[in-house]
Amino acid sequence: MSHTDAQTADKNADSRPFNEAERTRFHNLLKLAAESPFDGERAAALAAAMRLAKRHGMTLDEAASGGPVPELPKKRDVERKGPHHKQARDLGRHIHMMDNWVSNDKARRDAALAEAYERGLDSDARKRGSVQAPRRKGSKRNPQSHAKVLLQETSMPMLEICALTGLDIYEVVGLKLKLRTPNSR
Repeated sequence: MSHTDAQTADKNADSRPFNEAERTRFHNLLKLAAESPFDGERAAALAAAMRLAKRHGMTLDEAASGGPVPELPKKRDVERKGPHHKQARDLGRHIHMMDNWVSNDKARRDAALAEAYERGLDSDARKRGSVQAPRRKGSKRNPQSHAKVLLQETSMPMLEICALTGLDIYEVVGLKLKLRTPNSR
């Protein structure tokens, strides 16, 4: 441990946050030092605030900001914490790579779209104003009538009809049985 590390460790060991009464007193001293009309009173209040901060192992700025500034762990200390830190670091790298891939992919898409516009792609639609999305019906089709049409007019498997209509297999089988004619036996 070097001399500066020892000083920092001693400073952090002695530094402790104010309790509520000390925080109020420190705040009042700073307020008095800032607002008093008398030079001597301002100087005495500032000196008292500095003594209070020094007693807690803090500089005046640290005390005014709410407490001692914790030192960030060094890189070699973080790497020794265990496998979960390595996993978090690796995950951060993967996310960064994925973000780069997405931004590069968007740039490629925009460049390709610009080239397509230069070649005349969709020039009629751009002249009209904007590209219109295909229209959709305002109402959804009744799932049972949709399933009936699919059963009568197609040879789709019942599971696919269930997936398309949202009905369960028992409802589709019931519709299929109801659609049978009595002469088909």
